[in-house]
Amino acid sequence: MTHWTEISEYRENNRLEVKQALGGLPRSIWETYSAFANTSGGYILVGVEELPNKSFRALSLPNPEKLVTDF
Repeated sequence: MTHWTEISEYRENNRLEVKQALGGLPRSIWETYSAFANTSGGYILVGVEELPNKSFRALSLPNPEKLVTDF
């Protein structure tokens, strides 16, 4: 089971990708979405930043409802 409260413990891999999305829905999300759809699936975390040490940090998105609509 995935525990999102422990987000800083996770790392990107072939089933987990993060997207900052501070400027809106990134175009690269569709490449990731397609790759996951054509394999075993995975998670795309929107509003998450990958730090230099490869850990994650949740971001405060300016308009998360618009991201949902755009997706």
